[in-house]
Amino acid sequence: MIPYMEFVQQCFYSSTGWSWDNTYEHILDTPRNLLHFPIPSGVSLVASNRNTANNYSSLEISQLDRLQGSLSYLSTSTNLHKYYKSSHLLPLARVLQGYRDIVDEKNGYSDVPSYLLYGKMYFPSQFLEGMFIKQFSANYQLITKFVNTPKLNKLSQPTSIFTFYLQRKSDNCSQDFIYSTREHLLGFRCLYHFKIANPGSQLVSGEKTLNPSRTSSYPSTFSSGCELWYAAGSVSPGVSIAARYSTYIDSFKYLMNSLPMYSPQADTNRSTYYSTLHTENGNKLVSSIPYAISSIHPLTFTLAANPLLGTFESTYAIKSEMHYKRNLQNEDPNNPTFSKMGVVFSSKYEFNIYSYQSDLIIGTQILRSKIYKSSENDSSTAETSKEGNGIPEYLKISPHNVVYKVSEDEYTEKNKASILSQPSSLNSNMKQETNTEEDEFISSFKVSGSPTKKNVRFVWEGKFYDWFVSSGAAIDFDKTGPKVLKYGIEFSFNA
Repeated sequence: MIPYMEFVQQCFYSSTGWSWDNTYEHILDTPRNLLHFPIPSGVSLVASNRNTANNYSSLEISQLDRLQGSLSYLSTSTNLHKYYKSSHLLPLARVLQGYRDIVDEKNGYSDVPSYLLYGKMYFPSQFLEGMFIKQFSANYQLITKFVNTPKLNKLSQPTSIFTFYLQRKSDNCSQDFIYSTREHLLGFRCLYHFKIANPGSQLVSGEKTLNPSRTSSYPSTFSSGCELWYAAGSVSPGVSIAARYSTYIDSFKYLMNSLPMYSPQADTNRSTYYSTLHTENGNKLVSSIPYAISSIHPLTFTLAANPLLGTFESTYAIKSEMHYKRNLQNEDPNNPTFSKMGVVFSSKYEFNIYSYQSDLIIGTQILRSKIYKSSENDSSTAETSKEGNGIPEYLKISPHNVVYKVSEDEYTEKNKASILSQPSSLNSNMKQETNTEEDEFISSFKVSGSPTKKNVRFVWEGKFYDWFVSSGAAIDFDKTGPKVLKYGIEFSFNA
């Protein structure tokens, strides 16, 4: 799960309109969250609190070989009430480290420069770390991080390391200028974004965006960048390059705003698309576009390389969701029970051109939602199509493997009873499907492993009353037999 202070930092970025994902530092977050996810060590208890409107504190106590813990404090000039929630109201999806939807933050920047101050002390080692974020404008901010290591024995000396990040962002680029006092390290990161518009973006939509901070006008984004390092103290260079292709498709909103009506023509190689979402659209004739069913599932593909070390890696991740009906005993047929499941699959392949060693890592994440019942008036919203393929009744797949929306007349003909009790059910069903901005998943299970290195790691994360629970283990299957490398359970609560 996301640590509490990192969650508050994300709330700070959201409130100031600063993009968290569109930086080179986080370009590999999706495969890292799905394949190299953290596992609790021993038994941990985390209690956090929002002391005032702008101050936050957290206390963590853990027990493995010995009792240890940490105390952290955070203060910000921005009120985060629009994004911060206590664990009682906070959905599990907000704190899960999983598939990252790459979206643009469209929140307005305040004219008053914002800042964030964070500090953390570990005990009994008295190890200190801190961070200061100062936003000068909507496009510039300075991050200062420091680490202080106390004198552990007579031979060691206390050390302090400061690292400065000057970050600049624009609509299609983000840059980091870095300096660290350790070996006088100099660094530069850059990431460029190329947005790809969907074919239906030329259609005028009469519906307003449900969440103005997220847009689906560019469902596909290609990002590429690099990082350069030079340690003046040891005269050591470093370089890496990476690229990412990702699609952000809020499926039902995207289908509602972009997919046109479809009218197949048997005697021609073209098909007519009709859009009735807005009166300015009219009837438009375009080439048949293969909207395969997989195209409405978000996916992320990355490539990364380190020429000096000779390592190359590629990752792939795809997310899918489905509703299904639960067959329970003594269930009212007029009020069926439904549930929702999300599945994320990811894989990573590594290769070294110098040693010719390779490795394959595969992983998956399974998300399960709470059980809910569908009332008689809106049962058509939760139900899937009669064919049981997980597609709502107002969407169809043509013989040419094209996803399209049924017309009002066709939908009315098949749902006369629903139309009589609820007018304009086609549009209302679409609105109800898109109105779920945050699905309340109640549990997550992630597992990943490497057949080459013969290891596996798994973690279960869920919510028990007002507590977030995380438990997992890492196992190595070597020649001598299975060996547990790490295991633990963590309980966290924030008010």
